[in-house]
Amino acid sequence: MGRLTSPKKTNKITIGGKKMACFIAPLSLGIITTALRKKIPAEYNINWLNIMLLGGVLMLAVEHVAHQEILLYPPFFTAGIHEILPEIVAVGVPMTIAIVAIWGVITAISLRATAKAKNILKQ
Repeated sequence: MGRLTSPKKTNKITIGGKKMACFIAPLSLGIITTALRKKIPAEYNINWLNIMLLGGVLMLAVEHVAHQEILLYPPFFTAGIHEILPEIVAVGVPMTIAIVAIWGVITAISLRATAKAKNILKQ
C-alpha cells in the first residue's frame, strides 16, 4: 500500500488552486490616468494607455468571475487581504509595468513618426 502524504506546501498565493485580484494594480493606474488625462499633453496618447489598462482589467475581471475567483456581491473576493496583497505585488505590479512599458514604446514610435512626417512636409 502507498503512503498517505500531506499536500506539498508552496508559497503561491492561491484559493482553490487559482489566483485572483492581480487586476487591481492596472485598475488603480487606469483610474488615476483617466482622472488626469486632461492634464497630460495629447501627443502622449494617454487614451491608448487607458484602453490598454482598462481593457485588460475588464478581460481579467470576466475571467476571474467565470472561474468564481471573485464574486458579483460583497465581499467580492474569495480570499482575504493577506492573500490578495502579495498577489497584487507579485503579479499585478509587474503586469502594470509591462503595460506601461509597451505603451511607452508605442508612444515613442508615434512621436518619432510624427516628427519625421513634419520634417518631410517642411521640405
